[in-house]
Amino acid sequence: MTLFCFSWSPRRKYDEGMLHEVRKQYKKCDGHLFFTDTESPVKNDEEDFQRVKVPEQKNPRSHGQWLYHRNMVGLMPAMTYMLESGIAEKYDWYINTEIDHFLSPRRARENIAAYLRVMDQGTKEEKAQLDGPIMLMWGNAFVFNRELMKALKQNWDTLNIIARADSSNAQEAKFVGCPMFMKGRTEWPDSCSQDIIYPTLAMNILPPLKVKVAFPGAPGCGQPAKNRKGKEYPLGCWEMQQNPINGESEAGELQAIKELARMGRTKEKSEAKAHCKDSKIEGLRKNCMKFWDGRNVPVIHHLHAVSEHILARHLLDNDESDD
Repeated sequence: MTLFCFSWSPRRKYDEGMLHEVRKQYKKCDGHLFFTDTESPVKNDEEDFQRVKVPEQKNPRSHGQWLYHRNMVGLMPAMTYMLESGIAEKYDWYINTEIDHFLSPRRARENIAAYLRVMDQGTKEEKAQLDGPIMLMWGNAFVFNRELMKALKQNWDTLNIIARADSSNAQEAKFVGCPMFMKGRTEWPDSCSQDIIYPTLAMNILPPLKVKVAFPGAPGCGQPAKNRKGKEYPLGCWEMQQNPINGESEAGELQAIKELARMGRTKEKSEAKAHCKDSKIEGLRKNCMKFWDGRNVPVIHHLHAVSEHILARHLLDNDESDD
């Protein structure tokens, strides 16, 4: 199973602080790229950054809210690049995460295989979908198989129509850079977040184009999901904003990573419950199953410090490297 990892980044100060660690994670993929706009401060020696043209927005690029909740403005030309360059035909699976995600490519491959097994244990229709386009929804991280990328390429002339700033329609002009297939739908015309658009694309836009997509999982990070026979999919994304240990403090998030690692070494649920019961941490005692369910999670969202990325890499990926 080959995996290509990609992300969009405007390369703000926050992103740059995380990038060194995220790059270590992405290098464990079979291929990867970071996409940014042509105006961003990319260093010439960074071969894993690809610049794409982004339409001028109402907010200037220097504005703190530039492309806020509008990631698809950058991801649409990024997808165009992958479809036209041959990347979209080269790998088995493609995952789109963000800079504030921790990603374990090893766990991602294992989770993809687990999702396929649960699909195979589902209804006759779910089993049949294994041979077609698939989009796994792991919170706001999304995984596409090669069949889905092929379907996107075949229909990209239709899908890749974006709103223009010079439109006579004021709402369309406000939506500049976002895909027009979202007109009148969720977030129109203010935003175009990937965690809204990807599910809409799979559920509502591609079927009329005679592309039936399987989309197991949940579009919200930390949410459980089941197949149609009630068999649970493993958790795809653990949400730090739901961390019951000291909220979103750095200390609380570091402790949460340690507990997720501890659960990963635990074989039985009864052993996990015993560990939680004996813990001095109230948040763990009261939310034991939240950590048990996340014991093999491939993605953690809303990591706020480099120290959290480093600890997650060390404990969840068994990677002690410092280079």
